[in-house]
Amino acid sequence: MLVLKPEDTRIKNATILLRLLLKQDSISRVELSRITGLTKTTISSIINEFIALGIVEESSTISTGNVGKSPIPLHIRKDAVHTIGVHLGRQKVKTVLMDARINIISRGKELPYERSVLKDILKKLFESIDYIMEDAKKHQIKVGAIGIGIPGPLDPQTGVVRHPPKFKGWNDVPLGEIVYERYKLPVWIENDANVGVLAEKYYGGGKGLKNFIYVLIDEGVGAGIIINNELYQGAYDYVGEIGHTLFYDRGKFRYLENISGVDIIIKRARSQGLDIENIEDIPNFLQANNGVLSSIVRDIATWIGAAIINTIHIIGPQAVFVGGKMAVLGDALIQPIKEIGSKYLFGDQKVDVRLSEIPKDAVAIGAAIYATIRWLEEKSIGKAHV
Repeated sequence: MLVLKPEDTRIKNATILLRLLLKQDSISRVELSRITGLTKTTISSIINEFIALGIVEESSTISTGNVGKSPIPLHIRKDAVHTIGVHLGRQKVKTVLMDARINIISRGKELPYERSVLKDILKKLFESIDYIMEDAKKHQIKVGAIGIGIPGPLDPQTGVVRHPPKFKGWNDVPLGEIVYERYKLPVWIENDANVGVLAEKYYGGGKGLKNFIYVLIDEGVGAGIIINNELYQGAYDYVGEIGHTLFYDRGKFRYLENISGVDIIIKRARSQGLDIENIEDIPNFLQANNGVLSSIVRDIATWIGAAIINTIHIIGPQAVFVGGKMAVLGDALIQPIKEIGSKYLFGDQKVDVRLSEIPKDAVAIGAAIYATIRWLEEKSIGKAHV
């Protein structure tokens, strides 16, 4: 049997309390004790350390109307840390600036890449971060950490991006180290769908859910998974790669994202003579009752729906949120997915499949949340570099 050392137990308890404080603002010590089963003495000891570290603060008491001492609400301090969240996509980079209570302070400019090669992408990445750094200075804010969401595969422990599909010239790029060397700040990278699901958990429709999936549909297709209120990352961070679900199509096996990504839907539309440059053009054609395009969208949505149903059968979530660039298609995308679910979902599961409540910036928001969580956790256990 594994026996935890006292310092390991303290770290585990501190992490549990920190995440509860992030999810439930104004929670009291009494409520923390009730939820976690930790003693009031243990709770007070850790919370007092958090207060001394400047990451938690108390506010005025809540009147319960009962005799005795009223509970004291606790909050993560807004100024405990400010983070920059980055969505480093295949076509452009987006950034947001966030405080420690997960409030968005500002958004940077979306910067497209002239060429999808490493040198040009890094140039735009630095330009985007520099822009929001300047904005932070205008607000007299000191940035404490940077989070980056990017298509995998990658190694979040080392900050190395392996070889993302449809990303030219990316092969074992030490992105975390590159960004750290420029800004001298803690940098955390994570799969784009994984941080997308964090955005849905802390900022969107997943706030009250313990188990759900966020499906990110861009040029690639990925899924972030929350199990028992925590991001599930697996042994090798290859979790949720539903874009690599195999389908037997036209005589051979194909990956889902090679028959249904945003680039595929545009390519198929253009092959039918439709003047479509990007995914945002498609809703206008659909409103004009373009039958050919409607058929293409339904076909692709059905492939995606099949992958989602397979994932539901494995994970057993309460809900599935569909986001990413393709979410702009709205009902044209989500209705065929729901239809295949109603037809093929096994048993009496009641899984709510719907569009994400964060139509834009989910990955950048989630990356900032991820950096906030990691920074606060390391601060709470006394890591030196924060």
